[in-house]
Amino acid sequence: MHIALAPFGLQAGVSEDTLLSASDRFEEEFVSKQDGIIKRILVKDGEGGGYTDIVFFRDLQSIDKVVEAERDSDVCAAFFSIMDGDGSHRVYEVLKSYE
Repeated sequence: MHIALAPFGLQAGVSEDTLLSASDRFEEEFVSKQDGIIKRILVKDGEGGGYTDIVFFRDLQSIDKVVEAERDSDVCAAFFSIMDGDGSHRVYEVLKSYE
């Protein structure tokens, strides 16, 4: 399993309510249809006001497939358009997990 962390801020004038609505649409119309995504969590930085999308993937190939699918998705473009950031993400391999 791999985890991608994608930190971002919001474009000027975009509210957190707008973010949450866009996130719901993104999950319903895109994330839920991606075979390699196990789980997605949206978190807020309590100190700096930034956000991070945390996405759990089955494997590295799943990440590549999802990133490719994002390029052709209108719902992804709409979601990403409210974000202020460079669109980068970091990928981590899960070595051990406790649940």
